[in-house]
Amino acid sequence: MGCNCKGKGAKQVINNLNSYDHLVVANNTLNDIINKKDFNEYDDLDKLEIMSCFSLLYPNSSGTPGVDDAIIKIKDAVEYGKIKYKNIK
Repeated sequence: MGCNCKGKGAKQVINNLNSYDHLVVANNTLNDIINKKDFNEYDDLDKLEIMSCFSLLYPNSSGTPGVDDAIIKIKDAVEYGKIKYKNIK
């Protein structure tokens, strides 16, 4: 039977920056972890949550960034979300 992943008219999602719910998760990660601790203070659970947030925002990313690069991408996504959706706090 097969999947419909490459069928005609199927649009592959590159990132979820247009999804309000995903941007809220990114904002929560930013406020709860990234802005509260210094990079050296992150434990394994914090790093896992940061990387999970990155994976939610960029599900089809071809590579896995380091935690520091994921933080930059999350911050960029939140800034984009604040411009697109004024009510993300």
